[in-house]
Amino acid sequence: MRNLLASGFRAASRVLLAAAFTLFVGVALNAQVNAVYVESNISNPLHNSILGFSNDGFGNLTPLDGSPYLTQGTGWAPKLGDGLALQQDDDQQIVINSAGTYLYAVNGRSNTISEFSIKAKGGLALVGSPVPSGGTQPASIGLLEGVLSNGGSLMVVVNKDSDPVQITQKAPNIASVTINTDGTMTPNANSKVVYPVGTSPSQAMIANGKLVMIDEFMASPSQIEEYRIHADGSFTSLAQVRVPAGDTLFLGMVKSPVSNYFFVGLPEQGMVAAYSYVPASGVVTFASVVSTPGLLPCWLAISADGKRLYSGDTQSSSISVYDVSDPTSMKFLQQLFLTKGVGNGQPWNVKVDPTGQFLYAITGVGLHAISIQPDGTLLELATPTLLDVPSNTYPYGLATLQK
Repeated sequence: MRNLLASGFRAASRVLLAAAFTLFVGVALNAQVNAVYVESNISNPLHNSILGFSNDGFGNLTPLDGSPYLTQGTGWAPKLGDGLALQQDDDQQIVINSAGTYLYAVNGRSNTISEFSIKAKGGLALVGSPVPSGGTQPASIGLLEGVLSNGGSLMVVVNKDSDPVQITQKAPNIASVTINTDGTMTPNANSKVVYPVGTSPSQAMIANGKLVMIDEFMASPSQIEEYRIHADGSFTSLAQVRVPAGDTLFLGMVKSPVSNYFFVGLPEQGMVAAYSYVPASGVVTFASVVSTPGLLPCWLAISADGKRLYSGDTQSSSISVYDVSDPTSMKFLQQLFLTKGVGNGQPWNVKVDPTGQFLYAITGVGLHAISIQPDGTLLELATPTLLDVPSNTYPYGLATLQK
């Protein structure tokens, strides 16, 4: 009897172990990858690349298989001995489509755009050869997905023209690229809008209603120009939003994911402004402004529910948190000073991850994964990751993905 009971117990144990193993394997096979990508911006010819990392759920980052991924293009760098000028004052250098199937990246010195397909575990595979950006120093990409009658998409490229090494500079411009249904890219002829030399446009923010907001960062005065983009990739100007009286520069924009508002940094005044817009007409209206003790709030990110806004305060090495539940009455909530020792401590690009649990920030050669608390405030627990790039290299651009 005892032998029968022992035998039965062993058999039941084997069944339970087998079931547990099957469950473990199933979970492992179906585990999601929470990935973050950074452009290395390496200026050695044809050595620009995308650095990919997975987040273990605690903010610890591990390189994805095959990372870094060469773009077949060239990033920019200042001349040896020179400091940064305006080259880095831009955002959306790399973007991912909403389906999580393609990643696009600028090559600021070879003046091209690279495209990657995204594998099941987050790895990247280059698609074809880079295409011309249509100008000098491409610096920002905006995507309008599925807007064409055949299901294709449009890309807006900001050619910043602020790389002092490119001695054959042209005037800065925006240009469009058609993204075909098979993912291939075709630059659109005669789609350019040219700006005065020195304007140094910084970002192409896509808003509802096929609207494109361009931050003419160094225009006199600094302004946001709003366009409607058409199926052939051409642009119609709708409005110019001048920097508010008493302020100096616009820098850094982000759209609300839940309403027809957008937010823009006023770095020299230590403020962030909110504007409403009407998709049908393009009418833009000032809504409110909020101050932060952070110095030079430039780069912005927003939570998926549209309630929390984050600014990278470059001069004070901090990130500010705002309550923007009501964009007409924004509130400052927190200033988080970043951990130093990895990178220069100055947040340049910031991005909320797809889980809503982390805010990423690039600080020179450092990549921070900062924990977002239930109330939207921040707590830095994980040690920043050192980005493995050559000296005189300035990584920039953030994109996130969960697969």
